[in-house]
Amino acid sequence: MLLLACVYRVLETPFWNVNGSRLMPSFALSRGVNYYVDLARGGPLYSTLYGPLVAIVYLPATWFPTPNSAVLAGSAITVLLLIGAAAFLHFGRANVANTVAFLAAGLLICYLDPLTYSCFNIHADGPCLAFAAIACGTLYPERRSLPVSALCAVLAIFSKQMFVAVPIALLAYLLLAAGRKAALRYLLWLAVAGAAAGAAAVAVWGFGPLYHCLIWLPSHHPWNDRSAIVSWVQAARQLIRLSMPVPVLLLAGAIYRWRFFTAGRAVPVLLVGIALVPLSILGRAKTGGDINSLSFATFFLTCGLTLLLADLARARLAMSTLLAVLILLTAYEAPLAFGIMSKIRQLPHAPQEAAFRYLQRHPGEAYFPWFPLSHYYAEHEFRHYGFGIADRLMAGETISTQEFRAYMPGDPRIVAFSKDGNRDLFGHDLMQFLPKYDVQARDPELPGWIVYRKHP
Repeated sequence: MLLLACVYRVLETPFWNVNGSRLMPSFALSRGVNYYVDLARGGPLYSTLYGPLVAIVYLPATWFPTPNSAVLAGSAITVLLLIGAAAFLHFGRANVANTVAFLAAGLLICYLDPLTYSCFNIHADGPCLAFAAIACGTLYPERRSLPVSALCAVLAIFSKQMFVAVPIALLAYLLLAAGRKAALRYLLWLAVAGAAAGAAAVAVWGFGPLYHCLIWLPSHHPWNDRSAIVSWVQAARQLIRLSMPVPVLLLAGAIYRWRFFTAGRAVPVLLVGIALVPLSILGRAKTGGDINSLSFATFFLTCGLTLLLADLARARLAMSTLLAVLILLTAYEAPLAFGIMSKIRQLPHAPQEAAFRYLQRHPGEAYFPWFPLSHYYAEHEFRHYGFGIADRLMAGETISTQEFRAYMPGDPRIVAFSKDGNRDLFGHDLMQFLPKYDVQARDPELPGWIVYRKHP
């Protein structure tokens, strides 16, 4: 049932434009195009607020022949990374308790909205969560490897910079569990890995563009609310609501067997989860942040919970809790199995595939701001992505009409938006750069789309 639930969710990914657009850095990397640009005229604009490792991880998706197949491959990579990382955390030793705990964790990933977002869609979340999980798992006493853990902790940061809390939490764990010498050796490995990764990134992409995209832009994004405090409170409330029942079960476990929270495999995982709570809330509190930011903490708290219950498996209550979670979530996910064939039949009608086929029939005659992947496959050209433009505008950057038009078709006949993405994003109208396209029309080849043409 876990496998079928994963298959169903992977098949959903081509129907969301964001997944295709997030592959564009990988395509740019494969063609030698620098996608970290500090000025709009420097290149096509994508959502490049995340570390350079993400584009490398998703490079295999660029080998596929159509937008749909590329997105399905990218989603499969995310699933393999996250489910594989969860398995690595749970299977130090293969036994019934660990197996049940892993299955419960997998079904919780399918059930909790923040984890479903991060563990099936194409995003920086997949690589950073996977590397951070490996960093935790390689600090288990029975398979401790400080160099591997340090390298993976650094790679998590180079996937998503908000994971800077991971090495700090793991350093604190080693200091408490293994003493000062082990912590100092770990700190040294962290310094070596960080220096090597940083030097490689600067050599390839340049310090200025990296600083501008990874630090300056997100730091200048506004809060969701006028008040930063209100934004934080709203995000914190959403974290609690969307992570249920994990916090309740953790609290019950702490009351029932407090001493198990100071020993066992769950300790480094839970410490990382707790350290990521404020960063999860911060990511959600900023404009443009979504519930995937809440997955930073939720993933590790979920795996920490199932690991704790597995280590307590000799107690009937713990094993009963695991089995109850497993049975209830299996029943909840079961109906999805009947929707798999329907999803497969719908794939040719995904908006990105419709845009791709339209561009094949009418090369250069249309611009789809939300589907740069369709443009690339049909025209072999890099085009601006709507959210990449919005990222810059939200941070207060100015983009001229000339800079916008530099990475769109020269004189398209139409500009089109599907139901999956419109012209207005966080108060910024993409059509401000195309004032001549002021007539809303219909195109029989794009039923249900909002189409703009030039005024006669």
